[in-house]
Amino acid sequence: MNLSRTITPTARRIISGPGILTRLPASPSQQARITISGGNALYRRRCAARSQSTMASPPPLSPSQPQAQPALQPAFSSGSDQAALEAALVPLLSAHGAGGRWTLAGEGHALERTFKFKTFAKTWDFMTAVSLQCKIKNHHPEWSNVFNTTFIRWTTHSPKGLSSKDVDLAAICDSLARDFGEIEQQDLTCRLPSLADKAVISSGDCCVPKTKK
Repeated sequence: MNLSRTITPTARRIISGPGILTRLPASPSQQARITISGGNALYRRRCAARSQSTMASPPPLSPSQPQAQPALQPAFSSGSDQAALEAALVPLLSAHGAGGRWTLAGEGHALERTFKFKTFAKTWDFMTAVSLQCKIKNHHPEWSNVFNTTFIRWTTHSPKGLSSKDVDLAAICDSLARDFGEIEQQDLTCRLPSLADKAVISSGDCCVPKTKK
């Protein structure tokens, strides 16, 4: 490490020793260059500290990108054949990339999706066909309808979770939707899921067996 310093022409002394400044010969028209000799560790530490204190502060770190949330896993109702239901869910769920349009909801306890048709009449025919299957299966959805769009959620309340009825009826809905000419959906403005939520609150736990009075 070098240190330059101007001295007077009359300074002819040579100061030597470990860690001491040594002057090179000088003349009235030139500067004497003084170099640090020896192992003056303390001096070096002070220089390093002074250099660090004068350095510009590093720019603030940019906010880290939000971490991706883990994929929601299905939560099956007690007594279900989990392996069979997992295999049946693969073609239904959009997350599996197999063309399915259903998504998991309610902490994995439900399947839901929206269906859209050309007209209200087509939508009503579709819902009527689904209701007939509900009667056969002795199971029903949480759903709502606005004009030509229907939202359907399948879940089992008792025992809570996804059951074989939910998965079977979701597949039946897909088949019926194709038969009635389901059309590709654009951005939906209707808050159909919230309508279904309000209906569920008012209806209570409809899957729980009723006690006879």
